[in-house]
Amino acid sequence: MKKLIAITSIVFIILLLIITFKSFFIVSTYPSYKRIEKGRVLQRTNKYYTLNGTHFSIRYKEADKNIAFITLNKLERHYEEICNKLDYFPKEKIPVIIYNNGEEFLKTIRLKTNSLPLGVYYSGTINILSPYNWVEDKYDIEKVYEETGPHIHEFIHFIVDEKTNGNYPMWLTEGMALYMEREILGIDWELGKEKSKSIGIEELNNDFDKIEVDISYRKSLETVDSLIDKYGLDKINLLLDDLGKGNNINTSVKKALKVNFKDIN
Repeated sequence: MKKLIAITSIVFIILLLIITFKSFFIVSTYPSYKRIEKGRVLQRTNKYYTLNGTHFSIRYKEADKNIAFITLNKLERHYEEICNKLDYFPKEKIPVIIYNNGEEFLKTIRLKTNSLPLGVYYSGTINILSPYNWVEDKYDIEKVYEETGPHIHEFIHFIVDEKTNGNYPMWLTEGMALYMEREILGIDWELGKEKSKSIGIEELNNDFDKIEVDISYRKSLETVDSLIDKYGLDKINLLLDDLGKGNNINTSVKKALKVNFKDIN
């Protein structure tokens, strides 16, 4: 009996340590992993054409030359505004890869899914599926892509990842991306609006991937909207910076917003 109690106590202590130091472990090891994966992605796409701007480097295939120019112009146009709002200026040019082949896109970013995403931020790189693969009106591809493409959304994910050293809950990065996308492009995520009220912050935080995508995204946007309305964007930047120090979301919310995490609903 004593042996069982001792084993149980040890297991409990180990679990407690894992929970306590998980965030610290992430910020300690993630930068190295990100650097390796970024190098691999760039190696796989080193035969692509390159279009360089002041802050971004676009890789593309010949068929997407016009899309590359649109992407670069859009990102450069909003770079200062976004970086000022989020109080973060990247130290290096940001690689953006445009894929005209869905299978190559998924393999490069190691993503297993049955549906092709329009864009994915992955390990320091912004990856975009060419609009020739998803815009239905072939005569209006450039206009549709410029106005609704994933370029700004994925750039926000890049900055959140950089500020937090990869230590963030999914609802926070998605909420920030949707918030900034609406502020800059006027695109509002309306899907899931009718059902989002039933989701609490702890469910959103712990079970994000189990919630229907439309609902989880809408709730993420509503949560970030509420936080910015109550505390201001400056405090949200402090929250992101504190996560980057290795604190968990509960601790960072308490330090940056002076409230308990469960009360930010």
